[in-house]
Amino acid sequence: MINKIAFFYRHTNPVFFSLERVFENIAKELQQRYSSAFAVEEVKMPFVSKPANILKNILFTAGRQAEINHVTGDVHYALLACRRKNINILTIHDCGALKRYRKTDPRYWIIKWLWFSWPVRKANMITVISENTKKELLDITNMDNQRIRVIPNFVDPDFCPVHKAFDRARPRVLFIGTTPNKNLERLAKALAGLTIILDIVGELDDNQLAVLKEENIVYELSSRLSRRQVVEKYQNCDLLAFPSTYEGFGLPVLEAQAIGRPVLTSHLSPIWEVSGGAACLVNPFDVASIREGILRILDDEDYRKEIVELGFTNVQRFRLDKVADQYVSLYRELLLEQ
Repeated sequence: MINKIAFFYRHTNPVFFSLERVFENIAKELQQRYSSAFAVEEVKMPFVSKPANILKNILFTAGRQAEINHVTGDVHYALLACRRKNINILTIHDCGALKRYRKTDPRYWIIKWLWFSWPVRKANMITVISENTKKELLDITNMDNQRIRVIPNFVDPDFCPVHKAFDRARPRVLFIGTTPNKNLERLAKALAGLTIILDIVGELDDNQLAVLKEENIVYELSSRLSRRQVVEKYQNCDLLAFPSTYEGFGLPVLEAQAIGRPVLTSHLSPIWEVSGGAACLVNPFDVASIREGILRILDDEDYRKEIVELGFTNVQRFRLDKVADQYVSLYRELLLEQ
């Protein structure tokens, strides 16, 4: 018997597409290795998640349900449309949306109810990508711990080892993402006076532009890249700087490790766990700590080689086939409980 699964994605966004990339690969893996058991339909929301569009997306979801409905992230509220007789799964990548507003702001409660409290009640199972996200979700919802399963992200198979001689004369420092938590301003201050090229993937606001100019940082900027272009960014860089102050997981760390590049990242959870000890860990709130880490990578060749080799070992924990198998086990478990 073939069970039908609907993967529900947020509306297509040319800037933010990492969630879709994860589950598109999961879908391919299921179709290639488990086609005798599961048939996957990938469904994208027709509208971006603005207040006027939320009900439209919910109604759209109601008409596209399957035996197993899996809302893959971001549009958590879509699960509200799913019938209880079906198996309904929600993947929550992080709880960062609630951190934008104070509890005195009505928007905090709208997000809490529509993105967390109500969808969580509707789901048969919640999957999260790290123990840190699980802890945050339990704090927010007081839900049953038994209905949460930690299934990590994986490294896209397109990210594989590519040798590049380290350019000590003018290293290219890759920086992925420009939302406030990515910490570009502190990184720019940490790089001041160094002969580097900062390769930024994202879109800059006025304050970020001002800081880059003030610190006289030589940088290149690109956005709306294809998957292939993103991979090439990693291949062409000398190191990844990812001093994020908040992440649900920290996938760029693994992507750089898989390519074979040294990584500087935050000592905060869950990033340091994901890095597996194969990165230079710094305090993301301390410019001096970030600078010290950058200089260690630039100046210590043996250290660079060590964390690169450790990185190759670390990424084996996050292979696509291993993660896909965990989702398949979950689907089968829930089918048996019906």
